[in-house]
Amino acid sequence: MASYAPLFVNANDRWWTPDAIVFNSAQLYGTPSYWVQQFFRESSGATLLNATLLTNSSSSIVASAISWEDSENAKSFLRIKVVNLRSNSVNLKVSVDGLGPNSIKLSGSTKTQLTSSNLKDENSFTEPNKVVPSLTLLENAAKDMDVVISPYSFTSFDLLRESVAMKMEGADSFSRSSI
Repeated sequence: MASYAPLFVNANDRWWTPDAIVFNSAQLYGTPSYWVQQFFRESSGATLLNATLLTNSSSSIVASAISWEDSENAKSFLRIKVVNLRSNSVNLKVSVDGLGPNSIKLSGSTKTQLTSSNLKDENSFTEPNKVVPSLTLLENAAKDMDVVISPYSFTSFDLLRESVAMKMEGADSFSRSSI
């Protein structure tokens, strides 16, 4: 996990909202806080990128970008995370500078979104999947793309990058770059 918030809480002794996993003697479920932490699990060891967000209401939209490699398949990704605290959708134009032409693959990129129509929604034993992330393929993956961010949402765009081999100055071997 990417946080020091309490992880487990017994359903009969729950008094703090950031608890991540609620359990009783027979079942368990992840809270929205748990799912938010899942968005940050690849951030450890990732490269935080310089990201600029230009918006009319910066206090209700927050964004960041990292470069990371999937340890299971060695694929390299550019991850853009956006939080929309507004009660309405937001149209964003994403522009990635500093990458070469065709550096984002047209297929293999995904969008993961955690959202609910009510900001106060929680999971429960009767509805354990009321607020969970949904993963979809990103149809328009590119260095420049228009995206819609749902109301009350945490959205992550994982843009699959082409492998980039570069020769390091003074080195005898080739190395893969992280950007």
